[in-house]
Amino acid sequence: MHRWFALIALLCLCVVMPAWAQSAPAPARCIGLVLGGGGARGAAHIGVLEVLEREHIPVCRISGTSMGSIVGGMYAAGYSPQEMHQIITTLDWNDLFSDNPARGEMPMRRKDADYRYLLNFEVGYKKGRIITPAGVVQGQKLLLLLRRLLISTWDVHDFDQLSIPFRAVATDIVAGKPVVFGSGDLALSIRSSMSVPGAFAPTNVDDQLLVDGGLMDNVPMDVARSMGATQLIVVNVGSPLAVREELSNPVAVLNQMVSALMEEKTQRQLATLGPNDILITPPLGNITAAEFNRGPEAIAIGRAAAEAALPRLKALSVTPDEWAQFEAQHRQRQFDPGLVAFLKVDAKHTDTAEFVDQRLAKDVGEPFDPKKLEEQIGSIYGRGNYQQIDYRLQQQGNDRGLLIIPRDKPWGPVYGKIGFELDDDFAGRSEYLLSGEITATNINTLGAEWRSTLWAGRIGGAATEFYQPFWQGAGGYVMPYALLRNEDYPVFTSDGDRQLAEYRIKRRYLGVETGWSPSTYWRVLTAFQRGRDSGDLRIGSPTEFPPSQTAEYSMAKVGIDWDSLDNAQFPSRGAHINLDYEWYRPWLGGNVNADVVKLNADWVPDFGMADSRYHLLLGLRASSTLNNENFFETQGFLGGFLDLSGYPERSLNGNQSALARAVLYRRTGKMDALFSTPIYIGASLEAGNTWQSKSQVRLDSLIYASSLFLGIQTPLGPLFLGYGYAQGGHNSVYLTFGSLLRPSP
Repeated sequence: MHRWFALIALLCLCVVMPAWAQSAPAPARCIGLVLGGGGARGAAHIGVLEVLEREHIPVCRISGTSMGSIVGGMYAAGYSPQEMHQIITTLDWNDLFSDNPARGEMPMRRKDADYRYLLNFEVGYKKGRIITPAGVVQGQKLLLLLRRLLISTWDVHDFDQLSIPFRAVATDIVAGKPVVFGSGDLALSIRSSMSVPGAFAPTNVDDQLLVDGGLMDNVPMDVARSMGATQLIVVNVGSPLAVREELSNPVAVLNQMVSALMEEKTQRQLATLGPNDILITPPLGNITAAEFNRGPEAIAIGRAAAEAALPRLKALSVTPDEWAQFEAQHRQRQFDPGLVAFLKVDAKHTDTAEFVDQRLAKDVGEPFDPKKLEEQIGSIYGRGNYQQIDYRLQQQGNDRGLLIIPRDKPWGPVYGKIGFELDDDFAGRSEYLLSGEITATNINTLGAEWRSTLWAGRIGGAATEFYQPFWQGAGGYVMPYALLRNEDYPVFTSDGDRQLAEYRIKRRYLGVETGWSPSTYWRVLTAFQRGRDSGDLRIGSPTEFPPSQTAEYSMAKVGIDWDSLDNAQFPSRGAHINLDYEWYRPWLGGNVNADVVKLNADWVPDFGMADSRYHLLLGLRASSTLNNENFFETQGFLGGFLDLSGYPERSLNGNQSALARAVLYRRTGKMDALFSTPIYIGASLEAGNTWQSKSQVRLDSLIYASSLFLGIQTPLGPLFLGYGYAQGGHNSVYLTFGSLLRPSP
């Protein structure tokens, strides 16, 4: 009887064995590598891998969470520790954790916003309620980077088919449970695993809202065992709990609460360590999860921690032949970029699929270039309407093409921003300006926008414009606009010493502008504007100054604008040049006849200096009313910080104006810190003046000035505290919110 049972059992085993072997083909001894989450501290994983490879210890399975999923996923895809070391230590982490593309890749319209003093925070309006972004960083650049680094695995959908089977752990924040990725999109799985709540926006995968896996399983030992690992090497890089003295504010207490819950789950996992499992805990000390600039230091600490465990690790080494076999298998897959045979745009989550298609369709038939595609996607993303733009390679028969996946911001399509300016010379004259900007986007499939602005303070009023892009690549546009604005117009003595009067100027105009921007660096435009300026005397004697002045005008304009600055607040290279020619003629009821030329130019040369802390801004501003016609629109203003420092704001004005300046500034503090407040010290030399007529313009009438200042890049924008001195004994102390470029008022 027992023999029959044994025979039946043997037959059953023979039937099920092929299926079991195919689904879990783990060898008798299978070393599982468990890489925990810890943000920047996770760079230590690379140091551990360097030692494992040096000692010829093959890894059979990998599970990872957060930063551990990045290192583990790349190692599973065939990257060597040396290659990862090079990547991690050369990445620009400050740029990676900013969604916006490099400023040079942004469209000209988006660059214009940099000169409107808007805060870098927006809210949305949707379905009757105000919505804020779900994370400080949407992860746009991080996802594209992972997509490029893992491009050789584009057609791998089962993670067991990687050179080393791999799992990434994320958290379903709705259900409150871990999600283990063993198949699907490798780059998106890793991105989901490191969606730190509040910092990175959650990802949406298969209708699951996913955040960082560390919330549920920061050291996924159970996952590695479920993959068939018989022995574990566990690397724990989690941050230690804060000490009592550090819990001094609500944010610190909240962070400690989350960390304590994570630590409790981690300790429960570590309690399951078997006698043959090896735990490596690199002593990372005060390296925080956000200090990615300390990657080389963390790698070295991880290497040292693995070497300290060598007495146990050496027992896992294999013979040279076995290691050669592992190396032959552990390498990146061959990837032939080929030609882009077709391009599709997924329209399920965007209202501007046609616009995206127009911008990218020209690359069909060209070789696939991931870096070039990233730049093009960055330029589209730079419009500011998208939460994310992703791409996938697709195969259709013998053709390979691209699927572009744009996702509009879920807190749109109506967005709001506020702006703030302040000028105080500590001599009794101060001005402020509050602004609010509302932009309705994606009005049609070609990406039309309707922007409206409100002002209060030195300027009061409103403006609105409707921007409609067109043409292949949306390089052309047409934009009707209107403005109703009141602003103060001070009148000083000719030397700027004393204010004599002040007018409140009422500006009203309608216009239409059309232009073409063939690249992200420049555009040409034409415009026609019909307006009316009227001024009422608010301060001053009506016997010395007219109580009111009015000018009706019609103006046509042509202009060219070049903007390659890398930063509009404290640029380190590039140039911004704007040249306009305006014709004022008695068309459509206008009563002004004048020609006006205006030039604004700022250049920051790139000297290629070893110390990139120092920068030199060279600026030139000039305007000329060629026939000396005198009315508000033709006036050029000078005075104030970096505009003939030492003089009060806008204390000099005339039909002719010119200003040249050189501004030297130096950044202090840590240059590579991820979360730091840039502080600058600087000085300027300036020369300029204003004149009422061309005949008065002479070099010997130039006024010379200089300044010393401290600049801080605050969340409200650049803040300057400076002292200026000008020829003739003019001096002033300034407190200013605004841009270092100081565009025309």
